[in-house]
Amino acid sequence: MKDYLTTHMFKSAEMKKKMQETMGSMTPEDIVKSTTGPKAVCQSSFVSPGDDLVMFCHWKAESEEAINEQLGPMNDFYEPHKHQVIEQIMDFNKMRS
Repeated sequence: MKDYLTTHMFKSAEMKKKMQETMGSMTPEDIVKSTTGPKAVCQSSFVSPGDDLVMFCHWKAESEEAINEQLGPMNDFYEPHKHQVIEQIMDFNKMRS
């Protein structure tokens, strides 16, 4: 699998709020299950604060389409995603060990 940095742009502030409510109603186990599949696994997510409508996710996936397939109905919250393959990852936590 390749590493992808994906930019998810919410369709509106209402859709961002709806996504946050949906995620807030899920258990951590359900969130992991919904973002983990045989072809795509979300490694981490970063939701911008306030009125900013951007969310960034680090994925390990076979392809961009595999990420979209894994998100399934959650794609309804976002504009089409922007994916970028990450060639080199510098994990500073591993460097600190």
